[in-house]
Amino acid sequence: MGRLQIAPRALVCKNTVIEGDVHIGNDTVVHVGASILAKNGPIIIGSGNIISERAVIVNHHSTPLTIGDDNLIETDARIEGRGMGHRNTVQVRAVVAGSSTLGNDCVVGATCSTAPNENIPDNTVLFGNPQSRRTRADGNPEHRFTHKKHLDYIHEMLPRYNHIIEAE
Repeated sequence: MGRLQIAPRALVCKNTVIEGDVHIGNDTVVHVGASILAKNGPIIIGSGNIISERAVIVNHHSTPLTIGDDNLIETDARIEGRGMGHRNTVQVRAVVAGSSTLGNDCVVGATCSTAPNENIPDNTVLFGNPQSRRTRADGNPEHRFTHKKHLDYIHEMLPRYNHIIEAE
């Protein structure tokens, strides 16, 4: 049995599955139906993240799986790797597999997947079918503004229509 720590300004819906040693940082939102499973090691989630419906974060490793700040993990995405930096987007049904890591400002496009053991460098975009890669030249300048607006809206609306787990 692990320990759940929820920061005071985090919003975690009651209809989520959380197992093991999990820390959820300030302003992070965990939507209904998301699963955060610390099977072998802890999961540390930074501040300002959005974890959407049916997203799965699972740590099969004995070392901590760390998720930085201001990431967007969309519906049905799966995070199994060793962690990610800041301002990443893991789109619908995308997978960060095995022991992979994401740097900062990366995008894993819809239905795309990392290889099982790769370190994705900063500003990398995985996209398309067949899957391709490129490096963003702009460094994702609009992410902070739109992500902040998204978080503000969720913090206002989510408690109106969902039961929230109280912070400890």
